[in-house]
Amino acid sequence: MVLSGPKQLDAMMKEGTLPGLLLLWGEDAPLMAGYKRRLERWAVTAFPDFNRSQYDGRFPLDLEALGDAARSLPMMAPRRFVLVEDLDPGLLSTGGLEKLRQLAEELPEETLLVMTMGSVLPDLKKKGSKGAQVFQLCERLGGVCHFPKPAGSAAVQRMVSAAEKAGSSISKDAAQLLAEYCGREPQRMLTEVQKLAAHSPEGITPEDVRSLVAPVTEARVFDLPDKIIARNFTAAMAAINDLVFLRESPVSILSILSMAFVDLYRAGVARKAGIPDAEAKKALGYGGSGYRYDKGAQNQRKFSIPTLERILELLAEADKQMKTTGPDARVVLETTVAEIFREMEGA
Repeated sequence: MVLSGPKQLDAMMKEGTLPGLLLLWGEDAPLMAGYKRRLERWAVTAFPDFNRSQYDGRFPLDLEALGDAARSLPMMAPRRFVLVEDLDPGLLSTGGLEKLRQLAEELPEETLLVMTMGSVLPDLKKKGSKGAQVFQLCERLGGVCHFPKPAGSAAVQRMVSAAEKAGSSISKDAAQLLAEYCGREPQRMLTEVQKLAAHSPEGITPEDVRSLVAPVTEARVFDLPDKIIARNFTAAMAAINDLVFLRESPVSILSILSMAFVDLYRAGVARKAGIPDAEAKKALGYGGSGYRYDKGAQNQRKFSIPTLERILELLAEADKQMKTTGPDARVVLETTVAEIFREMEGA
């Protein structure tokens, strides 16, 4: 079966209904590590040296040894715990997959076999692939639980908690910015919060994030609209140069830039109509914390609605030019940004 999420694991441990075979997979390594520890504590209640076995799935598995460990009866305890850490399905041979299938079918009731996938995340839905075969095996004979990257509000709450544990605090704006800078990669977010807390025990601000955290390329793209909104032409052009150097597509950069100005326009029109932000976010489909809309609402006062309409027309025309065999995409992007600045100056 496919579990609805980690909370279902909690419920099954409480009820004692865990299947004997579990696959934990996803990008959220810290949360997945926490659940591995919970599962081990649930399973191993005595003599851990004898009732716990662990194997490194990043290297070819000794499936004979894994089978012996999983089939062994626990020593003076109700259960055994066997962990295959960070399994790379690509290292399993056809014979290895068959041995794993046999083991799953013959698993004693007293054994909890947990396999994790984190460092290597194959396409688990690709028909016939080894990753898909492992996924289907665990789905059929046990349980599969996904640990995706945390969504906006969940990422913010996790960083707030991490900052408190580290003896500091972090504002909502700083946490949202840090999530962007880290690409919502959970382990990096945790590491950066700890670093920032040591630097700013009195409280982490957005300025701390900007000065001390190196943003991922995606976050650098989101920085470009901020530089334009701040009317800093030199910084905006330098940002484009850096992004192109990092091999970011001008089409992708234009897409993010367009999205930012769409957010500004939507927020501006909604506020002019007297629509509350919460209602507008819901109606316009801004999920999670609605950070993009909030940011647009914060900056829309710097533009009139007609100015935003003309900027959106410029961006639409640039998109059209990039999709035809015409000028170089980078030239189109830089020219469009220059025209946006002229439009802002004229307004």
